Amino acid sequence: MMSKRSMKTCLLAAAAILALAEAPAFAAPLDDHFQQPPMEARPRLRWWWPGDAVTDEELRREIKLMADTGFAGAEIQSFTPNFVTLTPDEKLRVNQYAEPSFFAHVRTAADAARQAGLTLDYTLGSSWPSGGGFAITPELAFTELAMASTEVKGGEAGPIKLNIPKRTRRLGALSFLDARVKDPKVADWGKRMDARARTVAVVAVKGKAPVLQPSAPGAMGLTLTPWRDVVTAGTLDPSSSILLTDKMSDDGTLNWTPPPGDWQIFVFRQYASDVGVLGAAGQGPQLILDHMNPQAFATHAARVGDPLGKNPAGIRSTFVDSLELMQDIQWGPELLQQFRKRRGYDLTPYLPFVVQPGWMQAWAEHWSPPYFDTPNSDVAERVRADYRRTVSDMMIEGFIQPFVAWNHARGLKAKFQAHGGAFDTIRGYGLADIPETEDLPHEGDPFFMRMARSGAHLYGRPIVSAESLAWPNRPYEVTPDEMRRRIDALISGGVNSMILHGYNYRFHAEDWPGWHAFQPSPFAGGFSSMLNETNPVWPAMKPMAAYIGRLQAVMQAGEAVVPVAYFYGRYGYYIGIEDDGAGKQAAEKAFLAGGYDFDRINPDSIAHARIEGKQLVSQGGQRYPVLVLPPIDGIQAETAEAIARFAKAGLPIFFTDRAPSRDEGLAQARQRDARVKKAIAAALKAGAKVVPAAGLTDSLRAAAIPANLRFTGDAADLYFVQRRVDGRTATFVYNRGQADRQVTVTLPGAGGVTRWNAMDGTATPVSAQAGGQGTDVPLSLKAGESALLMLDPQTKAVTIPAAAIVGSVALPVEGWRLKANGHVQRKPYAHDFASVSLKDWAEVPELSRFAGTATYSRAISVDAGWLTMGTRVILDLGKVHDVATVTVNGQSLPTLFSAPFRVDVTKLVRAGKNDISVAIANVPQNAMIDPKDTIYKKLKPVAAGWVGPAKLEAQR
Repeated sequence: MMSKRSMKTCLLAAAAILALAEAPAFAAPLDDHFQQPPMEARPRLRWWWPGDAVTDEELRREIKLMADTGFAGAEIQSFTPNFVTLTPDEKLRVNQYAEPSFFAHVRTAADAARQAGLTLDYTLGSSWPSGGGFAITPELAFTELAMASTEVKGGEAGPIKLNIPKRTRRLGALSFLDARVKDPKVADWGKRMDARARTVAVVAVKGKAPVLQPSAPGAMGLTLTPWRDVVTAGTLDPSSSILLTDKMSDDGTLNWTPPPGDWQIFVFRQYASDVGVLGAAGQGPQLILDHMNPQAFATHAARVGDPLGKNPAGIRSTFVDSLELMQDIQWGPELLQQFRKRRGYDLTPYLPFVVQPGWMQAWAEHWSPPYFDTPNSDVAERVRADYRRTVSDMMIEGFIQPFVAWNHARGLKAKFQAHGGAFDTIRGYGLADIPETEDLPHEGDPFFMRMARSGAHLYGRPIVSAESLAWPNRPYEVTPDEMRRRIDALISGGVNSMILHGYNYRFHAEDWPGWHAFQPSPFAGGFSSMLNETNPVWPAMKPMAAYIGRLQAVMQAGEAVVPVAYFYGRYGYYIGIEDDGAGKQAAEKAFLAGGYDFDRINPDSIAHARIEGKQLVSQGGQRYPVLVLPPIDGIQAETAEAIARFAKAGLPIFFTDRAPSRDEGLAQARQRDARVKKAIAAALKAGAKVVPAAGLTDSLRAAAIPANLRFTGDAADLYFVQRRVDGRTATFVYNRGQADRQVTVTLPGAGGVTRWNAMDGTATPVSAQAGGQGTDVPLSLKAGESALLMLDPQTKAVTIPAAAIVGSVALPVEGWRLKANGHVQRKPYAHDFASVSLKDWAEVPELSRFAGTATYSRAISVDAGWLTMGTRVILDLGKVHDVATVTVNGQSLPTLFSAPFRVDVTKLVRAGKNDISVAIANVPQNAMIDPKDTIYKKLKPVAAGWVGPAKLEAQR
């Protein structure tokens, strides 16, 4: 029985969790917050620190700069400066990470943030995956299982010389190149790592080997994964499996004569993995901790987190990045025992079936057939499901839950990236107070973003965070316009709190552009984005922060409208995991094209859901009018039985193409299969339906499932999200394609419609018409354009006449004065040009390798007839690379960072002569090219400058 003290502790903990999960408190009307985003709605920055080589003075300055630029705070990510020459003193200071001086710097930054009204997130460890330092010893390091096979013919007399798997050589944490491993305190760590190696099993199974793709050469002799993709899976007869572990001698010979037939003999060997924490600062070796061992997490947190103390002022949360665990086979020393305990049978005879290349590789996850399958049965598939479920359970219990509990015990929120891990991804997101996704996978794929949003909705987390604006191999060329498009893609995927990747602490600034956490190296092209003052396009960050804040203010308000709960019973995620690598995302695309938004719902959420008013209500309070299942054969019996209860309670349920016919696991298969069949039959009897995938959304409409909207016209590549806020309906639509789209959007309900402009905070009525199914709104979106539409039932739909152009004057192409200030080939450059024309700077020899700000100026004339009442004067700059700030008669307008580069100058111009200047800033790329440098000579020139044509327009 629970004691009163324990009960009180549990109640206090529950209250704390609920407090952490509260939605942002927006006291003022949404309209006000759209114009002036509140702090929680503003974006944040990932703040790269060069270990502990920072100063209090600079930390305070950078916090002030972030506040002045419109950010809500930053996420401290301490990192080893890569490929820069460090002095001995700098090396020492970098590796003072997690030492008292480092935590003193964190407290300084947090105090400065608190005083500025900002908050910080703190990465719980240097770099990723989690681990490092003297705390994570070889005994606490994570392990992997390696496999080698030997093919023999029956009747061949033993002994047999077996292939023994070696530890895969990766990015060695105990590399002799790392001076930190020469510390006398770790002199025996290599031997202790080797001591953890052991043979787990020797298994002989009758069958044939797989046909594999040719092996790809490893970089520098390193292998990220030992598996080759499979052309044709091998076949094994599980009933023939024989355990021969005790018959193998130390020299790898097997004292065994196989019976008749073709045999595969497998040796499974456990190793402590030699891969280290990537780019980590700090003292000692950088071993990755065992993510299945809660003691390993506790030891790690004691080193990198406990010194923060409880309720540290100015710190909102601690953060764990995507796991990126490189293992041959996901493993833990206790996995076999835990598997038997949780699944009810011994995994050992079935170990060959768990190997499937690409499944949750640390990098480049993809689909491949498994190495081995079972002919004419689903035994292998069932074993893989049981294995993956066990891995998931052990990682959640060994790492994610302890991480969340550690934060709550210290008055902090837990922020976690659940992708890249071999576990229930949706539950991993949902367990965190702030689930965080990232935009590297497929350039901000909105469907991938929905995995984190699903976890947030199902588990009641109001904030959906994203590591944003990261492009591989483009460290210096990403434009603010591209960033705006990526922001729109993330919003259309359900993200409502962006962490821009990233702001680099000012380090080695004398060597322009200074240290960049992901600058190019001899091995890789680096990552964007270099977001600090040394980047010429930094002036775009303030209006961009305001743009993001306005969108996020809307997306954090009210409640999300998501009609479809779409079942996801897998572990891990990558595009193609559900359609055997095709990656068509057919169902997801069909839902949105049909006007239905969706969340993925996992078995854990189904187990904790309830039915109210014939709607599925998640434990986090999200309501779904329908449950849809993809075409699957296996499902947990408990999940099938819950679905049957839902159907009996009146929830509409649709099985796509076919209904599940068996349990997903192997243990007690006959009994559990019977439970599944009985439950599915009961669900169908209660009204659940099997419908063809091609007609799924038509079936939803026929069943009167309310849609978010309806598109008339070609809606390909249109993504949307929708929220209800104070009786109004906000719909964000983004054209992610390369072609313009003209459609009619039918919004639910009757009312007037305004288009909210996140660039300047204005709201403008748009033409709309009441229709039989809602309110019809004509919508034209150029490639990469978005629209935020607000339907208000308290107003009426109206027809708005299009603005008429009553005059247009082309600005001269020639004769502009130009003053340039920046860098050429990384060296300072300044020059005044007496007369230039509007053209790409590639055509101006002095500017072809320039990056910086160049200001064009001249006098122009405005017709007095244009300044009559009701006439607007618009300056259209034409093509701009990459940021423009317009000044008219000494008064500057807000910086333009995204096409179309048009600005209203009505209030600034006067009849007759007007002085105009246009300051153009470009990305650093062209100035970074150096034909004499082995790294920077690989960069390619990009368009730059003011190309035009420019014109003045009078509109009425």
